[in-house]
Amino acid sequence: MPDPSEALQIALFERLSTELTVSVYDAVPDNAKYPYVTLDYEVADNNDPLASRRDSRLFYLSIWSNYHGQMEVKRIMAQIDSALHERPLPLETGRVASVRVNRKSTNREPDGRTYQGSVTLRILTEH
Repeated sequence: MPDPSEALQIALFERLSTELTVSVYDAVPDNAKYPYVTLDYEVADNNDPLASRRDSRLFYLSIWSNYHGQMEVKRIMAQIDSALHERPLPLETGRVASVRVNRKSTNREPDGRTYQGSVTLRILTEH
């Protein structure tokens, strides 16, 4: 069975686009308005190369906001948690065994106005 990486990205994009109250981008357009979420990058590691094709993946999301303070970023991180943590995520190729929100953080950008939130997902896939 082919690697489920592309199917996973499509499923994450569709789930987040449907359940979040903000725009979700893989590539941010020039005219994007705050707030929004970006699908940043993925790191995959084969957990057991001898027994099966079960991969542990870290998928990184970013939240961007120009709201005064961190509250908007925190609200969007809570929506991401609700949309994904330990919820089934069907794929066209392969299978998701588990999705967990592994880490959340916020920080103020150097411009002093923009806030960025980071969400790390730990996803186990099989193929």
